[in-house]
Amino acid sequence: MTLPENLICLDIETTDLDEDVGSIVQLASIVVNKEFEQIRFRKFDMYIKPLNNHRNPEAMAVNRIDEETLLHATSLEETLILFESFCENDRMLASFGSCFDIPFLKRQYKKINRGWPFKHHIVDLKTIAIWELAQRDIESSSGLASIMKTLDIHSEGRAHNAMVDVKNAVNIIRHIKGR
Repeated sequence: MTLPENLICLDIETTDLDEDVGSIVQLASIVVNKEFEQIRFRKFDMYIKPLNNHRNPEAMAVNRIDEETLLHATSLEETLILFESFCENDRMLASFGSCFDIPFLKRQYKKINRGWPFKHHIVDLKTIAIWELAQRDIESSSGLASIMKTLDIHSEGRAHNAMVDVKNAVNIIRHIKGR
């Protein structure tokens, strides 16, 4: 599997699953080249001040980001400016479960009246992983932890930390690609 260009692989943590009331509170990303190798020294990981006071207790229990961290976090607008700079000329996004992460991110851009700077074709790393495992007749559920267990890949750290999750997602693809 070879990509047409570099991919900006990202993960987010949010205050709610509902993009209309929730806010992104962590955005992490690494850039990989056409062979899914991380481009040296390129990673982005920031905590973000929520746009409002809404906190879904279940979401906050999952991501375990405390209010003290959020109090000292960067604004969404400043974070997105830094994120776009980090991305440089790369404009193709990927995530593990793009049906959640990318629409949520797009909604955050709209909430602060900022134009969407990325391409509209998105790569879903979860779909790639499930497809590749099915092609090898390997059964697995669709969760990140489950696929990692199936492939005997150890986690880079605590689940539901955006940087850990994005690294783990890329490791899954890299592992599958190497088989």
